[in-house]
Amino acid sequence: MIRFYSPIFLLQMFCLYHAYTTKPEQKWYWIIIFFPFIGSLFYLYHTFYNRRNIDNLTEEVKTAFVSNYKIDKLEKQLSYSDTVANKILLADEHVIASNYSRALELYRSCLHGLHEDDPKVLSKIMETSYLNKDYQTAIEYGVLLKEDKGFANSEERIALAWSYYETGNIEDAEHHFKAMDRRFSNYEHRLEYARYLALTENAIASKEKLKELLDEMDTMDSYEKRLKKTIRQKIKFQYQQMD
Repeated sequence: MIRFYSPIFLLQMFCLYHAYTTKPEQKWYWIIIFFPFIGSLFYLYHTFYNRRNIDNLTEEVKTAFVSNYKIDKLEKQLSYSDTVANKILLADEHVIASNYSRALELYRSCLHGLHEDDPKVLSKIMETSYLNKDYQTAIEYGVLLKEDKGFANSEERIALAWSYYETGNIEDAEHHFKAMDRRFSNYEHRLEYARYLALTENAIASKEKLKELLDEMDTMDSYEKRLKKTIRQKIKFQYQQMD
């Protein structure tokens, strides 16, 4: 009985994991939970119905249940083809795994030749330095990006604003948060701005900012609301926490 149940349980857990990460309709959760075997098979058939999707499913199963599978795969890919693109892919995966030192090593190794001043790489170094709590280094790389137009509204700039905050430079932190506070856009940035306001003992302004974001989203059409469903949930949760 145990040998029969365990694979079904693992199948059910994978389907729930996949459903959670891909944010499908809520009905799939109930189908998978109440009908572990048939429901899971139906979910897989509905989600992965062609050869390409089957290959993707295989990769996702390995990623979910085999430790460091994706990193090991990308390490091998880099050993076969030592390119900047492959280094960045591997470094990105190390960031996801919180291996910040290894990620920084890979990112920095990209800064040569045509990529010596690549804003994309500089942004990644800046953000990863922040995640590694090396706030001063994050600021140093952020300064190198101040003239880059693409950086102005990038999510990486959030890390720069927080780095200034963490080093006690409240004036520069607020400058960057305010610069990213653009109506009907930059919702991740503005959510962080609201959190910043709460931390700097401005709870009223923080709640007003969150209410402003929710009000903006309420005016959107159904398609836009679906696109911004996840960030809206984050904003709403933060707003409710302040009651």
